[in-house]
Amino acid sequence: MPISISTGRKMQMFLLDLLYPNRCPCCNCSISWREYLCEACRQEVTAEPADAFCPLCGKLPRDCFCGTGLSYDRAAILTEYTGAARAGVLSMKSAASLHFGRFCGNVLGQRIAEDAVLSGYDLVIPVPMQLRKQRKRCCNPAAVFAREIAAERHKNVEQFSAAPVSLEGMRVLLCDDVLTTGSTMNRCAALLKAQGAAEVAAISMTTTAMKSPSKEPTHG
Repeated sequence: MPISISTGRKMQMFLLDLLYPNRCPCCNCSISWREYLCEACRQEVTAEPADAFCPLCGKLPRDCFCGTGLSYDRAAILTEYTGAARAGVLSMKSAASLHFGRFCGNVLGQRIAEDAVLSGYDLVIPVPMQLRKQRKRCCNPAAVFAREIAAERHKNVEQFSAAPVSLEGMRVLLCDDVLTTGSTMNRCAALLKAQGAAEVAAISMTTTAMKSPSKEPTHG
């Protein structure tokens, strides 16, 4: 699946490459200025087919927890939180590179566009991050990911909080970098529905194995 990069983003990447030669955020090898990931890491991150993960909870079949009373209605995941994907997420959390989130948002955005249900959702929203953490990391990885999906879907991307803002009848794509126990997605989905959202889909770059969850992810 070809990755679409806007002309403005290409210009930005070209100019940055003159000062800071482009490297793959997953393995740190040198790559072309116009690439987000090297070929090997692209292949690894996209190796799992779209139907490898449960379409309701977002876990692999062995870890499915659909019977636990989820607040979100369906899910779409790109890959497991391991190997190249783990390194890519950590590169965002350490503010080393945003390329992994952009790559994942581009790929999942195209998959969502081809999905008969998810393609009709109205709004793209990132899971919020504490301001202190966002300042430390220079970005909210979920927001970077959400903006790329929104660009692919030509949808609005919005932030949200517990403030009483009406989302009456809206169907929302809720984006995060890592789906671990599902607690953060559940909490945010419940808040969105309390503000009127009709449906919420959990969209995540990666998902952890439930039997041995990693300690690094701070979202759920």
